[in-house]
Amino acid sequence: MKKLILITVLLFIAYNLWAESPNPCHQYYPNIPGELVLENDKLVVQRFTIQPGEWEGIHRHPPDQLYIHIKGGEWTVKYGDEATTSYSPTGEIGWDETATGLSALHESGNTGDEPIDLVWVTLKPGCMEGNQ
Repeated sequence: MKKLILITVLLFIAYNLWAESPNPCHQYYPNIPGELVLENDKLVVQRFTIQPGEWEGIHRHPPDQLYIHIKGGEWTVKYGDEATTSYSPTGEIGWDETATGLSALHESGNTGDEPIDLVWVTLKPGCMEGNQ
């Protein structure tokens, strides 16, 4: 009987963890709420505004993503103990088919003086294949 109760409790916990996990095709930042602009069976479009001094939190990216800097700014990206600072100009567009560098856990922050406005477009077919 104790084993049955233990198994039931573990299944309940596992289900709740699964149910609360973010959609694998959505970009998820622990510290920055995003706006879901559009979602259909082909893609997900999300918009994020990162204020000066804000850090997104440790995250990774799904494959097949395009980003658009609506309003660019200065970023610092940390991979473990290594940090790189760069400037992304307004209008910059990038594509990462495999999310090679971005699939690793990392954290990014707005280290400039102005808000950064960013749109992520994730293609669902590639994202779903990458999460199987």
